[in-house]
Amino acid sequence: MIRRPKLSSRWNPRRLTAGAPAFAACVLLAFAVPALRAEMVLDIPIHAAGYGSAFFEETARRFETMRPGVKVRLYGDPRIADKVRVRAMGGNYPDATTAELAWPQLIAAGRVADLAPWLEGPNWEGDARWADTFSPGTLESWRLEGRTYGIPFACSIWTVFYNKKLFREHGIGEPRTWDEFLAACETLRTAGIAPIALPGMYLRSYGEAFLRAGYFNLAGQEGWRRLGALAPGAYADPKYIRAAALAQRIASRELIAGWEGLSHTGAQLIFLEGKAAMTISGSWFVNEMKGRIPAGFELGAMNFPVWADGAAEPSAIQTSSEYFFLFKTGDPERVRATVDFFRYLTSRERAEAFAKAVDSPVALRSVRPGAYSPLMRSTAEIIGRARDAYSAPPNMLVPPGLLQAMTDARLGLFTGKVTPRQYGERLERAAEDERNRGKNPDSVSVRHPVAGTLLLLAMAALAMALLWGKTMAGLCSKRGTQKSGTEAAAGTRPSLSKPGALGFAGPAFLLYGLFTLLPGLVALAWSFAHWDGLGEVRWAGLFNFKWLLFESDAFWLALRNNLFLVVVPALAVVPVSLSLACLIHRGVKGAGLLRAVLLFPNLLGGIAATLLWMSAYEPHGGLVNAGLASAGQWLGLDWLKGFAGHPWLSAQNLYWSMIPIYVWMACGFNLVLYLAAMEGIDQELYEAASIDGATPLRQFFSITLPQIREVVGISVVFIVIGGLNAFEMVWLMTSQDPTSETHTMGTLLVTTMFKESQIGRATAIATVMLVLVLGASALVLRHFKAGDEQD
Repeated sequence: MIRRPKLSSRWNPRRLTAGAPAFAACVLLAFAVPALRAEMVLDIPIHAAGYGSAFFEETARRFETMRPGVKVRLYGDPRIADKVRVRAMGGNYPDATTAELAWPQLIAAGRVADLAPWLEGPNWEGDARWADTFSPGTLESWRLEGRTYGIPFACSIWTVFYNKKLFREHGIGEPRTWDEFLAACETLRTAGIAPIALPGMYLRSYGEAFLRAGYFNLAGQEGWRRLGALAPGAYADPKYIRAAALAQRIASRELIAGWEGLSHTGAQLIFLEGKAAMTISGSWFVNEMKGRIPAGFELGAMNFPVWADGAAEPSAIQTSSEYFFLFKTGDPERVRATVDFFRYLTSRERAEAFAKAVDSPVALRSVRPGAYSPLMRSTAEIIGRARDAYSAPPNMLVPPGLLQAMTDARLGLFTGKVTPRQYGERLERAAEDERNRGKNPDSVSVRHPVAGTLLLLAMAALAMALLWGKTMAGLCSKRGTQKSGTEAAAGTRPSLSKPGALGFAGPAFLLYGLFTLLPGLVALAWSFAHWDGLGEVRWAGLFNFKWLLFESDAFWLALRNNLFLVVVPALAVVPVSLSLACLIHRGVKGAGLLRAVLLFPNLLGGIAATLLWMSAYEPHGGLVNAGLASAGQWLGLDWLKGFAGHPWLSAQNLYWSMIPIYVWMACGFNLVLYLAAMEGIDQELYEAASIDGATPLRQFFSITLPQIREVVGISVVFIVIGGLNAFEMVWLMTSQDPTSETHTMGTLLVTTMFKESQIGRATAIATVMLVLVLGASALVLRHFKAGDEQD
């Protein structure tokens, strides 16, 4: 028997009541003491790419020892911008970041702190004005209307790296003028050496460095400011046209074969292997190629040449910096602590420590030449001689329409499709369009009236046809399924009650509606609005759809590319997969091994497979070109030898280069799908056909294909959906900067939303994509179903 404990006779409820205040005080004190001792935690995500984040994390730990009560949560990620963008759109801002965001919109919305008052104060050491410690020109990029919004730190100096040994062997001195530079290139070409290895996949930064250098030397700081401010006539300036002609001259004669398909690391490796005498890069080159520079390689760096009649300071250097931006958090103490961290980061000791750690310059005057390795001494000397500097306007400050126009026109200039004058005129028209759009943001310039109208009519006709077909099928089903009472009773199936069905499907539907349907409806609402993700949402009506269908050139080029990825891969994947599945089904020797080999690509995933093929497609040293050239050498076929240096990833070859990737990745999945369907076919059909004398080919078309027709239809739907939603493969192969000619609707959507901050336009693209995917999928399924009914 279990006895219950008796309550003490001394226990009294009044004592508990009387002690309640004391108990509450203890509880409050227990929570209050940690709160009083709580440390201020600064949230600073950074873009950790070429320089990593180790140095900045070490700096944060050092700062914490000097500022008790302050913790710095500093963390890095090469894709940090994607994460911080989502936070910014939700109003959840960090204290500071280097992520590439829509800073002009954030500044206009009053979300970014003006650092000018702090820059007028002392530096970390307290012996100089903080603004005076930065290198010339580095603060200018984000100095807008008298306010300074960005603090530069990691700084890159664009130079021409060259092979000193090759130059010496061919009697070439370091060129000082563009005429001397072109003469040196002529000497190298005569000797059978490619003058320059240029990464054609990154023309926006690497290729345009020549144009920027040529123009700044001719126009000086005043002309440079006019260009950045989109002043009327700036791009049509004869000086800008002359600089564009220089860039085209270099691209047409001085670049290594296949440069259009070179990545930046590919171009640098070609240079280090001695296949080219020069390459263009920022000063991160040495750190990026650490461990790959051959022993004894004599690396030289020279500033860009100048024109004999140039107006700017000849020693001026071309720079680009990574900036820290500070958000307004509403807490002056947090802002002060964050600025204090910036002051420590830009101190003399930290600046020199960074230069030693990553062997790359910083945007500060205090770093001594001895802080760099011998490989960086030439760059350090260029910096020491510089009396002026200029920096390309950050992409975030370039209007979206002009940014895309520059990407398209630049490719045309470097590939010779447009003349230098046409290049300048195109950019001038794009700049004028942006100025006009600023005056009348709701205007639509109708450029595709016929195509836009036809697409609208086609989507409407498709919707009506599908609805009409469904209605007629329902009526026929009702008329053709009249049964007797006995048959109806025999065919009756047990069914759940409404509460039971709700209990089974309700929770799943609730989650689906919460995480899929509701966001979809919100996105649909955004497509009828003007919104940059930060400011106020304004009603736009059908403006975004009108702009998309009737004005946007990029949309129609993207739709063309999507249709290519729908049709051409299907024509290759379906026959190949069917043939292989049929061979395995018939028990070909080695069927198990063949199945495993074909399924392997599906284990990699799209991104990994794309990166693998990008390496294989490298023009020089890639597996594809090396294999084709070797086969041509062995077979004596000159046309195969010509593939050496072929630029598979250039804009004109990109989509045809993707077909082998699609076949390689999709055949395994479709093969399994078809094979599973073939296993369900009655073998007696094949036996009867064999007795009747039917050949295996006749059996395939008369038995196999009709029996698996529905499965083939499903696989085609998958290919259609994949083609219309194509994104990651194109995004990676275009280095995340597609031209209008290489965009798909997926890449255009991401560019519009995250690079241009046009949420309404981006969701309008998503809506059109949804309609096209649903319509095309339903049409394909209906076609195959109609074929089954006829059979």
